[in-house]
Amino acid sequence: MKAKLLFLAFLGFLTTSAQNTYNLDWRMGMGSNVNLTIDQGDTVIWTWKDSSPHTVENEVGNSVETFNSGVISGMGETYAYTFTVAGDNRYFCGVHGANSMSGTITVNEVLSIEENELNKIHIYPNPSTSTLNIVLPKSIETGHITVFDITAKQIYSKDFNTNTDVSINIVNWSPGSYYVKVISGDHTLTKNFIKN
Repeated sequence: MKAKLLFLAFLGFLTTSAQNTYNLDWRMGMGSNVNLTIDQGDTVIWTWKDSSPHTVENEVGNSVETFNSGVISGMGETYAYTFTVAGDNRYFCGVHGANSMSGTITVNEVLSIEENELNKIHIYPNPSTSTLNIVLPKSIETGHITVFDITAKQIYSKDFNTNTDVSINIVNWSPGSYYVKVISGDHTLTKNFIKN
């Protein structure tokens, strides 16, 4: 029974941390727009679609990661690389040049679970005249809320240590644009609202 539970836990871990694999054809004369947008931890596999020798290599100074397949020849040969750093990665074939074979792999930052939860904060009504309500996800239990006016003057500040919603009386605030900053752990979210 213990072995089955451990196997199920391991399987659950694998499915929650699974990343994606993307396949790109790689052949002479395919152009300079072999572009792809992926997430951190995703793998790209280039597959040779002709028998010519090719490389897949980053453009020095125009790539946040360093990778180089070395020269590979043969129909169906592959080169795989897993991208771990967020940013743009210009790449090209070192044999045939960037005009013949190149592109950009754009890697998006993967948010942690806490960051994703912080993005679920909802502020309403917006615009508001009397009360500003901040709905916090149940998973965010502690943090700090600060409100700034358009001149960056702090108008309101409060710690919270429950996962209940926060209501702020704004009746006496001047009409204008304000920024709500919510900090939980190492993560920060800033949202704008209007006081009528």
